[in-house]
Amino acid sequence: MNFFKTSIIAATVIAPFSAVAGINIIDNEKGSFSIGGDVEFDLNYEEKSDEAAGDGDSHFDQTGRILIEFAGERRTESGHYLKFKAQPLMDTSGEVNLDDSWFSFGMKDSWELRLGRFEAYDMFPVGQDTFLEYSGDTANDLYTDNAGYMYQLNEGRGRGGQAGQVMYNHTFGNLYTEVSTMIGDRTELFADTYHGKVLEASSDSIIVRPVVAYQMNDFRVAASMEANLVKDAVIFADGSAGDVGNRIGYAVTANYSKGDVSVNVNAAYLDALNETDSTLGMNVLWKGFGLGYIYGVNDFDVASGWHDGKVEVQTVYSSYQFSDIFDVEDFSIYAGIYHTNLIDKGISLASNFAEGDDFGGRLRFKYLF
Repeated sequence: MNFFKTSIIAATVIAPFSAVAGINIIDNEKGSFSIGGDVEFDLNYEEKSDEAAGDGDSHFDQTGRILIEFAGERRTESGHYLKFKAQPLMDTSGEVNLDDSWFSFGMKDSWELRLGRFEAYDMFPVGQDTFLEYSGDTANDLYTDNAGYMYQLNEGRGRGGQAGQVMYNHTFGNLYTEVSTMIGDRTELFADTYHGKVLEASSDSIIVRPVVAYQMNDFRVAASMEANLVKDAVIFADGSAGDVGNRIGYAVTANYSKGDVSVNVNAAYLDALNETDSTLGMNVLWKGFGLGYIYGVNDFDVASGWHDGKVEVQTVYSSYQFSDIFDVEDFSIYAGIYHTNLIDKGISLASNFAEGDDFGGRLRFKYLF
C-alpha cells in the first residue's frame, strides 16, 4: 500500500514533464495501473441562418476540456483478466463531467462482460470530425422538435443520461460479436417534447443493441440493430395514445483501411412513432486530411399532427491534422470546417423547421499525455 501511494505521488510530479502519452505506475506479471489523458481546446466560429425568419446569427467562442484517464488491469495465469477505466472531464465552463467509467472481466482474445458507462461499437463512424454539426443532432439527449435528426444507431450505444449499461462481447478469430444494453429512464433522449407533446417515463427502458462485425484483410463490415424491449416505457404526459419508446433501428457500416487511407461507408434507418429516419454517410481520411458527407431524411406521417412529409439535411465537413508540433509526437493542431443545410419538403401541421445554411470553422489544439 505504501508503495502504491508513493508511486501515485511520483507520477503526479513527473507527469507535467513527460512527453510520453500515459504513465504506467504499476506494470508487472500480475497486471498494470496507469494514468493518462488528453487536452483538447478549441477556437470556434459559427454562422447560422434562418431563411423563414429572414435572419441569422454568428458567434465566436473558445471551448475545451482536460480528460484524465485512470486505467487498471489484473491478469491471472489461466488467461482471465479484470479491467477498469475512469475518465473525469474538466470543462472550460467550470463543470466537471464524466466520459467513461466501467468495470469488465473476461478471457484474453475470447470473451468479456462490461458494466458501467461507456460507448459500445460505433455503427456510424464519421472519421476525423474536428468540427461536425448538423441542423439537428445525433447524441443521446438531442432529439429536438423543429430540428433534423441524423439517426446513427446511437440511442442505445451508451453514455445516456442516468441509464446503466451491461455489455457482453465475444471474438471468434475474424468474427466479433457484441450485445450491449441500456437500462433505465430514457426520456433524456428527447429534448422535452416529441412531435410537440411533453413526455414522461412510465417505466424504465431496456434497450438491446446486438452487433456482428467481420474483418477480411483490409476490409471490415458490421451490422447491428437496437430496440426497446419495454412497452410504453416512454409515453405522452397528457395521456395521448402512442408508445414513444417503441423505436427500432438498423445500421450497416463498412471500412477499408490500408496504409495512409481509411474509408467509411455507413447507413442507418429508424422506425419510430409516426416518423421514420434514414441516414447515409461516407468519409475518407488520407495523411491527416479528412473529408466527409452525411445525408439524412426525416419522414413524418400525417398522423403525428406535427408534420406531413420529408425534411432533408445535408452536411459536408473536412479537416486537416498538423501533427508533431514542436517535434512532440503527441501534440497536434487540427483545422476543421463544416457546412450543413436543412430543406423542408413537407407540410407543416404544427412544426416550424428553420430552413437555411449553417457553417463553421474550428482550430483545435490537442495533446495526449
